[in-house]
Amino acid sequence: MTLWRIRAAVEDRPGQLAGVVGAMAAEGGNVVGLSIHADPVGVVDEFIVDVPGDHRGLVDEVAQRSVSDSVMAVPAQPREVGDDVTRSLLLTARLRSEPNQLPEALRELLLADEARWCNLTPPEPEFQEEPETTLLVPVGPLRGVRLRRPDRPFTWTESARADALVRSVLPPAGPVPTSGSLVTSSGEELFVWRVGANDGESLRRLHLRCSEETTRRRYFTTMRDLSPGMLSVFCDTEHGLTLAARPAEGGDPLALAHLMYTPDPGVGEVAFLVEDSHQGLGVGTALARALTTIAADWGLAEIRAETVAGNRPMQRVMRTMGATIRAPRDGMVQARLPVAGAVPHRRGRLASLMTEPGAAGQRLA
Repeated sequence: MTLWRIRAAVEDRPGQLAGVVGAMAAEGGNVVGLSIHADPVGVVDEFIVDVPGDHRGLVDEVAQRSVSDSVMAVPAQPREVGDDVTRSLLLTARLRSEPNQLPEALRELLLADEARWCNLTPPEPEFQEEPETTLLVPVGPLRGVRLRRPDRPFTWTESARADALVRSVLPPAGPVPTSGSLVTSSGEELFVWRVGANDGESLRRLHLRCSEETTRRRYFTTMRDLSPGMLSVFCDTEHGLTLAARPAEGGDPLALAHLMYTPDPGVGEVAFLVEDSHQGLGVGTALARALTTIAADWGLAEIRAETVAGNRPMQRVMRTMGATIRAPRDGMVQARLPVAGAVPHRRGRLASLMTEPGAAGQRLA
């Protein structure tokens, strides 16, 4: 029997995953591990399968049930079979006493072949040919850890896991605040807070001030009034969170920003409503950056935004953040943004390690 790590994009419909597992079983395969990842192609499933004899027939069966043309299969080792959560917690405990071993811990966490300290500068020549199999994990404003794994690309979920491990050894910090001031690119200072039940009337006035086109872009229909049911959703922490923004000097809210959970593991969905008179002034981008920081604090790997194809301002905001925009389909477009790469670099006690002898340029076998 031989262990194989098989990565495939399984269609998100009832019974599809069971069909893939059944096909593996028919070929004699025994699934001993499964994890779900957010990836540039969408949500992918990664199996560790114990396969008798030749694995190619099993891989062919999986490929027939995959929504993409690419099914990846690489040999796996017995040590890779286990509880990922337990392994992550043990690595965190180890780093508490030896934070300068961060590259080694990241290498072990992501089963990479190589990890080393590096500068946050353009890629070095030896990495330019394989960007998908190289992951740069920022640690401070100038330094990071570069990982290589030639046999398979890193996923956005793995990037989020690496980011979380880095955060575990930075100075203690509470949750990212959901209220406070932020400044837009046009220089306007806004006060942002988490929406509550008492905000219903002011949010209703915001919707009434918005044009039909603005509300259509947000809700895909011309909803000029905010119903009690919709306000309840905005305030329900089981759905996510909604931020409201108003001028720093006071007044009614002029924008809303939503970060909602989705059925896809590690994926959140964002949406924005900005009053017509404040559009084009950087309000949406400032709120998008705030939501991305919160998404990272929640441990999300990806945020998505769906909107009508004609909503150019929304697409521009997401592109500014670094998102990719999928081609229109049925009049809708989807923007996808990996969270870890979009959050500003953090400063912390690891920054003091960047210039220690043996840290910079360390290469691991």
